[in-house]
Amino acid sequence: MSGYLRGEIAKMANVSIETLRYYEDIGIISLPLRSESGYRLYSEAVLSQLAFIKNAKSCGFTLNEIKKALTKSVSGQINIDHFIAVIDKKMDRIHSEIATKEVTLAMLDQLKTNLQAADKHPEIQATLRILHMES
Repeated sequence: MSGYLRGEIAKMANVSIETLRYYEDIGIISLPLRSESGYRLYSEAVLSQLAFIKNAKSCGFTLNEIKKALTKSVSGQINIDHFIAVIDKKMDRIHSEIATKEVTLAMLDQLKTNLQAADKHPEIQATLRILHMES
């Protein structure tokens, strides 16, 4: 029986043993076979799964989303068009988050400008009084 021991596969995939154990527990990677002495033996397929998981995580996918894609791929329920739709949905969500952050950034910039102004707006003066920062 051949395969990689837990420490070997973790090192090869550049993940911690705890991460590997967690992925097993949540069912995101295939369960390993056992050697005659009871050691877990991981296949090349698990190494490929770990590479996919790592890449998908770096693209912003959650473990739940990754597990869903892997589960659907095993049962043949996902095709490239579906996968592209999932990517488009993820991109739309990120664009929305960026837009929200840009609004927040603009508000902070305006607040900073107002705080640095020589002739402060009455609302800014009130805020400074509340914070005991009157000049």
